[in-house]
Amino acid sequence: MKHNKSITILLIALTIVTLISGCKRGEDDPFFSLLSRKTRVTGDWRIDYFESQLFQKFQNSYKANRKFVIEGDRITLTVDSIDTPHDTTITIYGVLKESEYNFDKNSKMKFLLNYELVIEKISVDENTNITTYDKKVQTFTDRATGTWNFLGSVEKNGVNKYKDKERISFIYESYNTDVLTVHTIRKVNEEGVTISNTYTSSRVTNERKFANGENAQIWELRELRNKKIVAERLVDNLIQNTFISNDSVSIGQSYTEKGYELMRLLPKQ
Repeated sequence: MKHNKSITILLIALTIVTLISGCKRGEDDPFFSLLSRKTRVTGDWRIDYFESQLFQKFQNSYKANRKFVIEGDRITLTVDSIDTPHDTTITIYGVLKESEYNFDKNSKMKFLLNYELVIEKISVDENTNITTYDKKVQTFTDRATGTWNFLGSVEKNGVNKYKDKERISFIYESYNTDVLTVHTIRKVNEEGVTISNTYTSSRVTNERKFANGENAQIWELRELRNKKIVAERLVDNLIQNTFISNDSVSIGQSYTEKGYELMRLLPKQ
């Protein structure tokens, strides 16, 4: 009996060691989890934090460093133009309205990002004492479909560069962006009376469809838990935009972007 009990304990210990070694992949992964990595990814997620730092170069030689941050429901966009006659840095603030990554058990993926950026300027004419309130509100809605899957291990010079299922790939089949711009200009005299108020709105849609594997993102999973995903990736893209505005189609100028992105996902409530 004691011999059988010892064998049982040994088998349990070996099983636990195997499970532990199979659970931890990313730098901040849990030491132990009863859930498989696929189970931990599958479900509906929202963006809790996102940071994108990119260097962009356009066909017209315009270059800029672009930093886009989502923190909770707050958004900050900073664009620093470089190699231009008047290098400028512009910071725009906004609000995150909705975000969602849906990863189903059949490796299908859906993505939604809806946010608003606001640009406000106030100027006073010293000759007339008329104050101009210039406000532009842009609402962005990004929708995408595709597939997701884990990537296998990678060895370099006999050393594991990436473990099995340490990375995840997003293969996009479509990516559509809708931008609604509402522009209001209000002029007020020195008595505080509105003397003019103009309002304009416009909508631009960017539609992109991709062949299998044409638009792929590879993220390294730093942390994969039942209720938390932290991933990062290097960016090196060539982008060609197609714009649809006022029932006409036009091809936007292409541009390259290189940099780094980090995101933290929490379960969507």
